[in-house]
This record gives sequence, C-alpha cells and structure tokens, in this order.
Amino acid sequence: MLTAGMTIGRYRVVRALGRGAPDSLFEVVDEANRKFAMRAPIGDLRDGDAVTRHFLPLAAELRGLMHLHLVPLFDVFVDKGLLCLVVELVRGRGLQAAIDGELGPRTALLIGRQVLEGLTAVHAAGRVHRDLQPLKVLLAPMSGWELAKVADAGIGTLIDEALLEFGDGALTGTIPKPYAAYMAPEQVRGRSVDARTDVYAMGIMLYQMLARRLPFWDSDPQLVMQLQTSMPAPRLDEVCRGEPWCTPEVLSMIEKALEKDRDARYADAAEMLKAVDDAILSIQHLPAE
Repeated sequence: MLTAGMTIGRYRVVRALGRGAPDSLFEVVDEANRKFAMRAPIGDLRDGDAVTRHFLPLAAELRGLMHLHLVPLFDVFVDKGLLCLVVELVRGRGLQAAIDGELGPRTALLIGRQVLEGLTAVHAAGRVHRDLQPLKVLLAPMSGWELAKVADAGIGTLIDEALLEFGDGALTGTIPKPYAAYMAPEQVRGRSVDARTDVYAMGIMLYQMLARRLPFWDSDPQLVMQLQTSMPAPRLDEVCRGEPWCTPEVLSMIEKALEKDRDARYADAAEMLKAVDDAILSIQHLPAE
C-alpha cells in the first residue's frame, strides 16, 4: 500500500484520496511538482520478469484512450515490485455522491449520456471496462454543470488478460473484483466479457440514478449475483409509479440494457447512446429541475 511521503518512481505520494479500498487513488506530485492521481497498485511484480515484460506494453496502450469523458492514463511503471498507474487528478465528486443527493431524471440521463460517450471510445478501441459502477465515474464541476469522466477504462480487461496468460498467481497484489450489484449475468457465470457487459452495468446505473435504488440488492453478494442471472429487474413504472419521466422511451431503453441474454441487449455503448438520446427527448416537456 502507498503511504504519504513515500517516493515511487518519479513521484512522491501526498495523501490518500479514497478510503483505502484496493482500487482507491492517491494524490502524487512529480519532480516538477505537478499533481496527478496514482491508482493503488493492482499487483506485485518484479521488474524484468516475464509478467512485467508482457504487461507493461499492454498497459501503455491504454494511454491512447483519450476522450473528454475518460480519465486519461499518463504513466505506467513498475517500481519496488509495485505496478503503478498514474492518471489525471480529477477535482470533483463521485457519481455515488450525486445519487445519494439530489439527482433529477433529466440530469441522470445527461450524466448517463456522458458516460456512454466515454464508453463508446473504449469499445471502439476494442476494450471493455468490465467494472463499471458509480465509484468509477467522477463528476468535475464546470460552469453550472458537471463533466462526467469514467475512470479505469480498459484496466479490468488488462488484468484479465494477464491472469489468463500467466495464471491466477501472476498478480499477487489485491485485485478488485466487479461489484455484484453491477455484474452482468455472463460475469456471474464466469464467461467472457464484451461491450454488452458494460451495457448491462450502464443499465443498472441508469436504473439506480432514476429510481434512487438498485434493481437487485441484498447484503449477501452471492444472492445478488443469483438475482442477476435469474430475475428480471422490477419495472421502473412500477417502482416509480406515476412519475412523468417514466416514458415508453425511458422504460424500453432500461429494459433492453438489462436483458439477461446479451444478444438481446444493445451491441455496444454507441447503440445504447442513441436510445438514451431518444429517452432525453421524451422528457423535454417536463419542468426544469
């Protein structure tokens, strides 16, 4: 684990930005005192071994994933046996904080649209997020609105590739697993993931933002995963009965994203983005939030 004052690579750790979770962030500065964020190490590697030689070039490719709605990756290196990823330091709040506060339906759909724009770039590059959830979406304050930026794009599938190539012991650090509440049925079953896996997680997030509750929730994650594979999500117009934003366009968009059979979902973020645009247009007549 990184600690304040520690020097790693060409960076000095200033402070923890999260609550110490395995995938939390730390504020760091380089030799020129420029501020960045460093992801908590996702593995324990020794510089020069086969895993490092294989992993670093793949990780470096993620630096090409540049988009307004993605948190860019600036640097990847191994030092002291730790695999480190340096990203943009985004000032703002997480999407979960917005969900816990006041979040109107139009704002929810507009945030979802931004997230899907970022995911469209990820999917176009042949990558999958695979761990999409509100904790991975940051909201940076702009002039009267908030800019949504998706963190850790492509890192989850990068880890999966390393484990597939070298076995479960290749990365000996703590590897965060997808959160059960946002896992697609194919993830629960241990099958391969693709862009439609992110579509399912996006459907869960939009459902949560609109209904102010998750479609599947229990204190036991195993039960949640069972529900993900076997139970349809409660209909939004029944959970939020009488809400004027429950238009046919909103309902059909959520239902298609949450299909258990991934062949029945949107093919990727770009296709889902069109449905979200239709949903936004369908509630334009409602009073401003």
